[in-house]
Amino acid sequence: MQTNRPFPNFTVACWRCALGLVAIASVAVRAQTGSAPVGVMSYTAAENSTISLGVPLLRPAVVTGTVGSVVGAKVTLAGAAAGTARPFVAGESYYLEVIGHVDGTTTALVGQRYELDEAATLADSSGQLSLDLTSPHNTSPAAALAGLANYRVAVRPHWTLAALLGTGAKLKLNAAASAASADQVLAWNGVGFSVYYVRNGDVPQWRNTATGAANQDGAILPPGAGLFLRRQAGALAFAVPGEVRTNAFVRPPFTGSQIIAGGFPIDSTPADLKLAAGPGLTPGTSPSNSDQLLAWESTAFNVYYLRDGQVPQWRNVSTGLLDYSNTAIFQARGASLLLLRAPALGATSLQAIPFKL
Repeated sequence: MQTNRPFPNFTVACWRCALGLVAIASVAVRAQTGSAPVGVMSYTAAENSTISLGVPLLRPAVVTGTVGSVVGAKVTLAGAAAGTARPFVAGESYYLEVIGHVDGTTTALVGQRYELDEAATLADSSGQLSLDLTSPHNTSPAAALAGLANYRVAVRPHWTLAALLGTGAKLKLNAAASAASADQVLAWNGVGFSVYYVRNGDVPQWRNTATGAANQDGAILPPGAGLFLRRQAGALAFAVPGEVRTNAFVRPPFTGSQIIAGGFPIDSTPADLKLAAGPGLTPGTSPSNSDQLLAWESTAFNVYYLRDGQVPQWRNVSTGLLDYSNTAIFQARGASLLLLRAPALGATSLQAIPFKL
């Protein structure tokens, strides 16, 4: 299987022959007085290996405040935040996340996220934020915005290829004149893999094999999404610093098979991620007619399927009747492929146990 083009199908055999050795190091977390705790996650990959890559840490917020009012797609912040300048950087993409309520008890919208319309926001008055209500990365329908008043929110930049893995002189990976010779990042686009690599030159930049010379430094990794990273020559080690989410984490509605990662720097169970038949997943009597989770571990996938029953169970195809629904099979630094038999539009997953020191 060549790794310089998208994989043609979902078969376990294809994934096994495409992916190699993964090794991931530990996470260190410490409290940061007056704000969210911060941490550093470390990742390693051997030469000629592939790692699954999840990034639960957050880039620091550029705007925080309390919502005063909402009109259509426009959110107006209240109090001191109303006069806050928008320190947005050209080429970056941002999202608004609901982090709490002023009364300390209301939680209906906590954890919901909405993509920002950066151009419209820059044209707004100070303290106003325009949202992109058509984005597939939104976790809640537009109708819910009317209830956002008095919630505390944070605006954060997305992780991008450049922010996560570097670009130009700060590149952490091997660049080359072609994807076949460079390190590669594989992101799921809904029907197959988008393959990214860094094209060397006077100013090395990220490119997508499908879009040619267009600069992809700003390609985003949405919260809860994962990647696969294929290392070519030499061993790789890098660290990712960031803030730790302290509110509930909400995953967007499942619309098809995808690479999923957690929202906190802790290993998680299917139950933690609300991966059960109720949220729209499909149980069955065998792997061939059930939704599957493919967790990359060491040199092969661990394949789990949602076994139908009075209480559906996540079972491993290799271990028979054992139920893994409450086993931490999701590594905090990794990602797993969720294979859906049918789209589950409208089904959301809520990881409701914020990380605590």
